[in-house]
Amino acid sequence: MASVTGLSLFSLLVLLQPPKPIRLILELMTFPFSGRAWLAAFALINVLASLAFEQWATQFISRVIGVLMNARLWQDRRFLEGKAYKAVEGGMR
Repeated sequence: MASVTGLSLFSLLVLLQPPKPIRLILELMTFPFSGRAWLAAFALINVLASLAFEQWATQFISRVIGVLMNARLWQDRRFLEGKAYKAVEGGMR
């Protein structure tokens, strides 16, 4: 977690106000501050959307998959006395 935090802070520093030695080493282009602020805003929106997807959408998708699996859309099964039997092509002869 410390590494992610450190890298995030470094990226934010380089994006908003890069020090001259870092700017020279990385050969960064100069952008107006408003452009850099827009990039930071879009990055923040991306992080928030990713967190929201991970929190709520994954639960919804897993429920949908569970419903589909329970509906037996994936396999043709037959039940007898609470046990599932797979249908065999051609049947028993």
